[in-house]
Order: sequence, then C-alpha cells, then structure tokens
Amino acid sequence: MIYRGTNCVRLGLFFLLTFSGLVLSGYGAAQSYKITHCYQGCPEGTSDSNHLVIRPIYTLSYNTNRKSADWVAYKVSVASIGIASSLPRLPRIDSFVPDTLTGNDFLRAEIVGMVRSQYVPIVDFAGTPYWNEVNYLTNSVAQTKGLAQGAWNGLDWAVRNLVNREGEAYVLTGPIFKTEPTVSNLPADAPHRVPDAFFKIIITRGLGAAFMLEQDSPIYLHHCEQRTS
Repeated sequence: MIYRGTNCVRLGLFFLLTFSGLVLSGYGAAQSYKITHCYQGCPEGTSDSNHLVIRPIYTLSYNTNRKSADWVAYKVSVASIGIASSLPRLPRIDSFVPDTLTGNDFLRAEIVGMVRSQYVPIVDFAGTPYWNEVNYLTNSVAQTKGLAQGAWNGLDWAVRNLVNREGEAYVLTGPIFKTEPTVSNLPADAPHRVPDAFFKIIITRGLGAAFMLEQDSPIYLHHCEQRTS
C-alpha cells in the first residue's frame, strides 16, 4: 500500500522538499505557467543556473553543478505503462543540457559499487511513443545496487500497481544531499556529487504517500519501511 491521508502526505511532502531546499509553487507562490506533470504546482527554490527541461512525459530541473536533476515530475496513467523488456536503455546525450555526466562515467560507477538509475522509469512510459526520453542523461543518476534493485525498483512497481487500480498518479522525485556526503562520487572527470538519499512523493485522487530512500538501503529492505510523515 502507498496510500496515506492528504494532510499526512502534505506534511511528508513539505518535510522532504525542505530537506532538499525546495518549496512547491502551487502551495503558496504564484506560477506564471502550468506544467501538467506537476501536481498543484512545481517545486521552486532551485538555483537560477538550473535548466528547466519540459518533455512530453516529464519535467525536470537539472543542476549542472551537482550533475543531477534537483527534481523530476511526471504523471503515470494506465495507457502510458507498457512492456519495456525489449526496449534499449542506452544513455542519450541531452541536446538541451550537454553539461552532464557521460555514459562512460556511469559505466565506471561499478567501481564504487553503483549503477546508473533513472528518475523516470522506462516501464511507466513504454506504452507511449516517448519512452526513449527516459534515457537522456539528465534523467540519469547514480544509485547503490542495493537501493536501485531493492526499494527504488519496488516502489516503482507499487506506483504502477496503484495506477492500474486508480487510473493515474502524479510522482515528484529527486535527490537529497546531506551536510556531509555519505556515499562516494563516481570516478569521473567532471565535478559532481552523488545524492545521499532520494525523496519520492506519489499522489492520486487527493491521497498519497511520501518516501525517503537512503543510498545505503540493503536490497532486501522494502520501500514501505522508508515511508515518511
């Protein structure tokens, strides 16, 4: 289950976004345009140098200093979910934001026990003609194998199960950087920082749940054990 009452999920949402230095424009500040991937407004508080990238299936704010999106928003529907077993997952250079980590950087992530993961999962949009947009390097992030193959993957599956029951769900996700780094950076030439943890917020029909997923999560740890309120 990933349901939680609206008031509780808002508390969790504000806790996680505050931890990440973000606020939601839809909960206080005016927004000059509407991005349909965001539920009641997209986060604010990112650096002025960030790149806001709006694509048919998701929107993200990319931080070129850390080499990671600060937040990613997308809406999953029954129609968007598909079978991705035969779809390629090769990293794509983003022509809008060339200043990212490279595909080779992520290949070398294995040296420090990490893998290339994606904020927006390919299965969620394998039923659309835009599935290959999840392979952009701006949607890529380094995660430990335990997290990527454990709670992160399990939560993505839980979202799809939820969508199959409820019709659609909004997802807001991004990195958490602690005062002192808890994980190693990749063996890459470009300056960057690997996130210490991640937040993920799922909302549908006014209900939802908030999660804080730590990089040091063992593969057997269930995503429900990382809910926050």
